[in-house]
Amino acid sequence: MLDLANLQPLISTPREDLGVEYKTWLNLKTKEEQATLAKAAISIANHGGGFVVIGFEEFDEHLVSIQRPQNIPVLTQDSVNAAVRRYASPEFHCAVHMILNTTNNVEHPIIRVPSNLTEPVMSKRDCDGVIVRNRCYIRKPGPRSEEPQSGEQWRALIDRCVRANREDMLDSIRSIVSGRVETIEAPQSVQAKLSQFSEAARGRWQELSSELPESSASRFPNGFYEMSFAIIGNEAAQNLGDIQDRLREARSIRLTGWIPFLEMHEKESKPYPYDGMVEAWVGRPDKSRTLTDGPAHSDFWRVDKSGNLYTIRGYLEDELGQPPPGEVIEVTMPVWRVGEATYFALRYAEQFKDAKALAICARFTGLNGRTLTSVTKQRFVTDDRISRTNEIQLETTASLEQIKDNMVEVMHNLLAPFYELFSFFPLSQAFVEEELVRMKQGKL
Repeated sequence: MLDLANLQPLISTPREDLGVEYKTWLNLKTKEEQATLAKAAISIANHGGGFVVIGFEEFDEHLVSIQRPQNIPVLTQDSVNAAVRRYASPEFHCAVHMILNTTNNVEHPIIRVPSNLTEPVMSKRDCDGVIVRNRCYIRKPGPRSEEPQSGEQWRALIDRCVRANREDMLDSIRSIVSGRVETIEAPQSVQAKLSQFSEAARGRWQELSSELPESSASRFPNGFYEMSFAIIGNEAAQNLGDIQDRLREARSIRLTGWIPFLEMHEKESKPYPYDGMVEAWVGRPDKSRTLTDGPAHSDFWRVDKSGNLYTIRGYLEDELGQPPPGEVIEVTMPVWRVGEATYFALRYAEQFKDAKALAICARFTGLNGRTLTSVTKQRFVTDDRISRTNEIQLETTASLEQIKDNMVEVMHNLLAPFYELFSFFPLSQAFVEEELVRMKQGKL
């Protein structure tokens, strides 16, 4: 399925961070290993959601995929949730997806921990040496799972729960009364600078990729989408290290496996300073990469001190093999793509003093002749929704409060013209709301 392809990088390029924890193979018929899994799930739930990946061990500071021992039963969604129910209060439901590591033909379970819990999760029973009753575990840099030890750590946990509860309340209100977002006009100087920043960033990517064959996935031969953001009203970052710290904080919440503005650790793909900015070319040719090259995993991005962000990426639909590249657009993906990037930009902007709004720009290319369809078969779309336009640029400006409180309306207003390209496809607010909920809850 299309959505599951977003989880492939968790297997192909394993890297533990605050939102992802790797475990060796666990026998969930034993209480000790049930408790081990439950503790990891509790800490990630309290962090704001993420993933637990099973079947990896650390060798020489590298995470290595290993075969499941024959004496360890296959991990299932039922066994995972039984462990969570046994040790977590309140209980929460995890989704389990089996993702194949094509390098050694090992199928790994990826456990998706939800991000929308509205109260801290506590442990409700003991297991000697693993978990202690009535404790609240969180993720800490390292990364590791431990109890909060400072007022700041408790405040971060409580603030996350308050925000989740607030979103639930707003969703309930929205289901009764259709919200309306008053359009904000970005200052012309902001729009002009964002346009210049985006053009320069695109030019930089074209310069970097120009030496590759035209058919290279890193050149997006069948089209690409790019997104850029400008923070309005903020003070500039002090230095490039400050940018890096804020980007890492914004990455602390993962809604999909391959997040925007991804930080890789391979020598050729990791972020670096360039021309007074931070940039990364994940699609740079690198013999050490284990990930199969593809347009959706060959991002280029850059961020400057003033609060401008830019990212470009190819279409995941063009990696699947069937249908052939360049033929379809998955109907749910624009909402997920632009929505996830906008949430990332929001988290980044909130770290700047006096930041008030975001100018948002999304550009899609390579659309001519593509059919809007449901590759995942989770939506019904007639097969005659074809675009006769090759590209479109979408722009809007929204306050940070509007993005937090009325994201459905912001995304609907921004994306409706894109969907109309496909034989006047009518994008409804209900559609946008359902897909944003699925994305935030990890319902792949």
